[in-house]
Amino acid sequence: MQTLLKYIFAIIILASSFPSEAKKISYRFSAKESKEEKKGKQTEGSFRVDVSEASSDDKYHLGQISFSGFDKKLNSGSESFFVTNRTDRTMTVIMLEIEYLTPDGRQLHKQFHEVKCHIPPGETRKVDIKSWDTQHSFYYVKSAPAKASGSPFTVRFLPQAFYLRY
Repeated sequence: MQTLLKYIFAIIILASSFPSEAKKISYRFSAKESKEEKKGKQTEGSFRVDVSEASSDDKYHLGQISFSGFDKKLNSGSESFFVTNRTDRTMTVIMLEIEYLTPDGRQLHKQFHEVKCHIPPGETRKVDIKSWDTQHSFYYVKSAPAKASGSPFTVRFLPQAFYLRY
């Protein structure tokens, strides 16, 4: 942001040096937020719960988040599932790994997701994410069957952390 202000200041100085040219020049600036700034807004006023901070006397732990209803059809570019917040605070971010397995348990893929959300205490929300299956070759074993052939898979949710609003 400071760099942007330096450029604007330099343009103003240059424009005042050449008043006849300044009328012909127009500049557009958009202050794009960095990923860190966006993440900061999402987690601002929240605290993190993860496995490294958990102990037997902690009020919050990773077992207070549950996943259900996973769905990914053969020709779909997205996956969906439900997240239930079993805490007494609003959940704002979920960090999890999803492990994709063949029906006999062999790993196909494992992917990390950081999901921004707003899940009130004790409630459930649907989450949609981009699918790892870019060639549309796989389908979730419990999803509706497809007319075309594909390979079935199962999933395992591995929560890493979540943020709760103060």
